[in-house]
Amino acid sequence: MNFKKILLFSSVLILISNQIYSQEFSDGNISGNFQFEAQTYKADSIIGAPAVDEQLLSNAYLNLIYRTSKFEAGLRYENYLNPILGFDTRYKGQGISYRYATYNADFIDITVGDFYEQFGSGMIFRAYEERALGFDNAVDGIKIKARPSEGVEITGLIGKQRYFWNKGDGIIRGGNIDIMVNSLFENLLPESFGLTLGGSVVSRFQEDLDPKYKLPENVLAYSTRLGLTTSDLNLDIEYGYKYNDPNSGNKYNYNPGQGLIITSSYSGDGFGLVLSAHRLDNMDFRGDRNARGNELAVNFIPPLSKQHVYALAAVYPFATKPNGEAGVQAEMTFKLPKKTWLGGKWGTAVNINFSAVNSIDTTRTSQYRYDSPFFSVGDRLYFRDINIDLTRRITDDFKLGVTYLNMIYDKDIMENEGAPLFGKVYSNILILDGTFKINDEHSIRIEAQHLWSTQDSAIVENDNINGNWAHLLAEYTIAPNWFFSVYDQYNYGNAAEENQVHYLNGSIAYLTGSTRVQLSYGRQRGGIICVGGICRAVPASNGFYLSVSSSF
Repeated sequence: MNFKKILLFSSVLILISNQIYSQEFSDGNISGNFQFEAQTYKADSIIGAPAVDEQLLSNAYLNLIYRTSKFEAGLRYENYLNPILGFDTRYKGQGISYRYATYNADFIDITVGDFYEQFGSGMIFRAYEERALGFDNAVDGIKIKARPSEGVEITGLIGKQRYFWNKGDGIIRGGNIDIMVNSLFENLLPESFGLTLGGSVVSRFQEDLDPKYKLPENVLAYSTRLGLTTSDLNLDIEYGYKYNDPNSGNKYNYNPGQGLIITSSYSGDGFGLVLSAHRLDNMDFRGDRNARGNELAVNFIPPLSKQHVYALAAVYPFATKPNGEAGVQAEMTFKLPKKTWLGGKWGTAVNINFSAVNSIDTTRTSQYRYDSPFFSVGDRLYFRDINIDLTRRITDDFKLGVTYLNMIYDKDIMENEGAPLFGKVYSNILILDGTFKINDEHSIRIEAQHLWSTQDSAIVENDNINGNWAHLLAEYTIAPNWFFSVYDQYNYGNAAEENQVHYLNGSIAYLTGSTRVQLSYGRQRGGIICVGGICRAVPASNGFYLSVSSSF
């Protein structure tokens, strides 16, 4: 769909709404945002960067939203000509990928068209977008939210999921109820104590056209949850169950799925503690039984690991394995008192994090069945991360952060579907991050990182993330508009001498109001990028990168 059709669609939608609800819609306004990314590609055989016929690839997005007090309508135009490397080539093209209209009454909201939604933690249903990863499982259909009384919200929906420029075969139907007991029953509980209850049900319908298997056409999942809060303590528990759902991801087994997620937190007097655990078995839920990777995910379960932002700390990211894992995570934050030997003049902020994820214990009973005791943990370690972060102001103008990580990463499980090729990676990472404030407008930040990873030094075809890495970054800021940075990543410990190369990159960014423009040039290493537990492969590249974003 071209730009003229987009403007025509917007004009007609607004005109119709004004004609029908002219009195209520007189206070309407239009808002939106725009994002454009373009990258040039130069063949670089040393880092494995491929040649690109087009020489320049780009992704672009434009959101338009029209709002009044009781009505909202919007659309998103997307342009992939052609998609930046690392994005699925099935996005190639342009058009309106997302459009909706919502009417808000006193106790009911009705949405038609595309929408995002989440039930509870997302264990059995989460529709959302992660643009940096090319992930979008929006549902196209009808969603109704009702609030029959104070403290009660009921949601019902039906539709089909986005599948690039098409829709998935499966029909998704769901319902959810959230009850805030304190609001529903006043004075039942103390003011400092909060209780929430919730329940969800989701089903997928897909015709069985496979002559080899007798596959269920309707797959049902449900979950129940409970939340408790006090002045300094929070506890959330959710249990989910999914009826047998043989699919390509679980190798067509007929076991039901089960999941349990527990999250608790405590905060008070400068101290914080978060404890989490989950156990998942056969909980990969798709809108199409043949979908793989990031295609048509109905649910999403966040990983039990810290989401690192530093470059070398993110070389080995972990993503949840919903078909079988048991994990725990603990994070503690506190501050060493100021004017002490340990805390220094201004005090020292401390963050300690631990996470570990194992397989679950399974015993095969037939070709398509297995036993798995719910509270039994398997003996294969998928991932473990122990890290500590210290931040201290050294002088009035200088702040220093020190981070250390000790990580174990089962590369076969994460990147090779369990086939024995890489083995486990044992890494240690040290990061120094210092910021010096020159004056109110000028500052410079120096970031030094080192990753020791001798166990990942075998020469494997198309795998350049091997051995030790060093990373050095310098960033100069002229507030509030200009940002200049240059960095070098050096894979000096690679087992293949020809891969012991520098990844040098420079960047300039300009920010004014809600508009940001960035231009960079250099090499980018190949690997895996993850945001919130969703990952995609990023091929090595060498060239210019331009990013423009704005909102209005």
